Amino acid sequence: MERPGVITGLLSEAECLKELPADRRPAVKCAGTGAEQARNAARTLLSEGCDGLVSFGVAGGLDPALVPGSVVIADGVRAPDGGHIPTDTTWADGLANVLGERLAMTRAPVAGSDTVLASAAGKRELRDSTGAVAVDMESHGIGEMAAAAGIPFLAVRAIADPAARAIPPWVLKGVDEDGGLRPAAVIAPLLARPWMVWALIGMARENGKALGSLRRVASLGGPRLGFG
Repeated sequence: MERPGVITGLLSEAECLKELPADRRPAVKCAGTGAEQARNAARTLLSEGCDGLVSFGVAGGLDPALVPGSVVIADGVRAPDGGHIPTDTTWADGLANVLGERLAMTRAPVAGSDTVLASAAGKRELRDSTGAVAVDMESHGIGEMAAAAGIPFLAVRAIADPAARAIPPWVLKGVDEDGGLRPAAVIAPLLARPWMVWALIGMARENGKALGSLRRVASLGGPRLGFG
């Protein structure tokens, strides 16, 4: 593999790749949230000649042992339809070896979801039914495209909201369809719920830890994120 393509759901995740010099970064596409958007981004990268695909970003924790900032190198993705999408073992091994003990890291399955999993009860149910340790909304779409193209697939996720964290519905409105932030969409509801400000600060801190870990993955993994 010579030219991996990295797909994120959020602009803040894509910006983590800027830890690498501009002439050494992989191709990066911010798809916005959701599997279909991720598939479209994958199609674009494939048309541009990418010969490997990476799902890269934050995730919700399903395993209570994983704290914000913990990195999951997926050994497979459990799709919403019950299917299993394997990741490339050689690639995952390479990245794990590069990261070594410099980051809290887990090798385990992640689950794909077509809807936001915002409640602790929903997370427990998904963990029980899939055995996955984390959940996101893009990895299964990206994995499907890589499998169809017959190219290596890697999923790297950093825990933002831990298993016990419930995310208020109004917080979810702070992300637009292109993966950017809409602060006004959060500030307006917060004015009516000022007691929630501390929860929002906590979630921002947890997300910051996850993004910090992704930046470390990028800087340590290099332009091919540990491949070869």
